[in-house]
Amino acid sequence: MTTRYGLFFIMLAMAMAPFLGASAADEVTLKGEPVDIQCYLGGQRGEGHAACATTCAEKGLPIGFVTKDEDGKEQMYLVMGADKKPAKDYMAAHMGKMVEAKGTVVEKNGLKILTVSSVSAGD
Repeated sequence: MTTRYGLFFIMLAMAMAPFLGASAADEVTLKGEPVDIQCYLGGQRGEGHAACATTCAEKGLPIGFVTKDEDGKEQMYLVMGADKKPAKDYMAAHMGKMVEAKGTVVEKNGLKILTVSSVSAGD
């Protein structure tokens, strides 16, 4: 009898492991540039494109966050807002500028998503 219950609890624990073991992602700070994704993919970004990117962000178009690694390789994250706020509430005022964004990062099927909780002017 004990073996049957023991087996039941082991199976239950295995089934629940993805849910019980899932902890909130650690907060990170990334340095980079908020961009309008469509314009970025077309080669437009930076201070010279900030007004257009801000307009697009305010309309609710997708916002990306572009960082560079130590080798200079760029990585773009899709930006989501924390606390049920849209990404534009965090990023629109900073489009085309170098900033520091704090939040959490998850990756799903090769897509990196930054859920941003705060943004401040970069160094």
